[in-house]
Amino acid sequence: MTQHRQIEEQALTWFVRLSDVEASEADWRAFGDWIAVSPAHRTAYDALEQVWVDLDDALTAAPAEPIATVTPLRRAANDDVRITRRRAWLFPVVGIAAAAALTAGLWPQFMDRPVIYQTQDAPQTITLEDGSTVKLNRHSSLQVRFNDGRRQVSLQDGEAAFDVAHDASRPFTVEADGRQVRVIGTAFNIVSHNDDFAIGVERGIVSVQAKSAQTPVRLTAGQTLHQAGDQAAELGATDADSVSSWSTGVLVYRDAAITDISRDLSRYFDKPFTVSASAQGLRFTGALRIADETTMLAQLRDFSPVTVERTPNEVRLSARASR
Repeated sequence: MTQHRQIEEQALTWFVRLSDVEASEADWRAFGDWIAVSPAHRTAYDALEQVWVDLDDALTAAPAEPIATVTPLRRAANDDVRITRRRAWLFPVVGIAAAAALTAGLWPQFMDRPVIYQTQDAPQTITLEDGSTVKLNRHSSLQVRFNDGRRQVSLQDGEAAFDVAHDASRPFTVEADGRQVRVIGTAFNIVSHNDDFAIGVERGIVSVQAKSAQTPVRLTAGQTLHQAGDQAAELGATDADSVSSWSTGVLVYRDAAITDISRDLSRYFDKPFTVSASAQGLRFTGALRIADETTMLAQLRDFSPVTVERTPNEVRLSARASR
């Protein structure tokens, strides 16, 4: 067996392993170690994943044959989906793609209408039909559209923490203001507001297609990506456990710019926050308990060297004068 073929089989093994609903954090970490060994590993895995992406696109684009007298069969509640998935992998990858392509015209498409979720002054936890969960932060809007071949979500504005159920046959994509995130199963957090985009990965691996980028970027646990407008995307690192800390009632910051904190609070309270020139270079490390505007601003004032000026229409942050 050639080395190239051996790597392809290893990639296939990882793809099957991570598609299992029981894939553990240790599995994802071991996969990350395997990917890091050689660029050839990443290339082989990406090529395999692309087979499924192309197949998914082909099945979705195929015109449905009208079958008025046939009722689609539903899987019994106690059927083990994982057994079916594993049996499918007994066939070569090319064979799967070919067989599915031949039968694409026989698959009727049952496209559900999109479901829209919108929050005001309180977050909401949403359980999707595939078992995935979304924690939608306050002042946020989300659109969900599932069908037989795709799981599509659009974060139209705001912030959301995703914990995606594994299903290699139905890629899960999140669109946010012209950017696309594609996953199979993982946990991550996205902010998209006023053309400012940020994503952090808590568990697993995600693929992010930033605006104006030629190729997607793959992020693993603890990695972040930030993009303002059409500027180049910036990669960073954070504590994976704090990626979606807001969902537990706390905003955690590590050496964060006051300007970044002001953007968060502006979104939380749906009003403009401005940072004076004197405070532009200030940074903050600490935690803010999520509460009402008065309480959170008091925390920021107490824990950082800023003064706060409030009006009914805006909040202005300035550097505190030295004594």
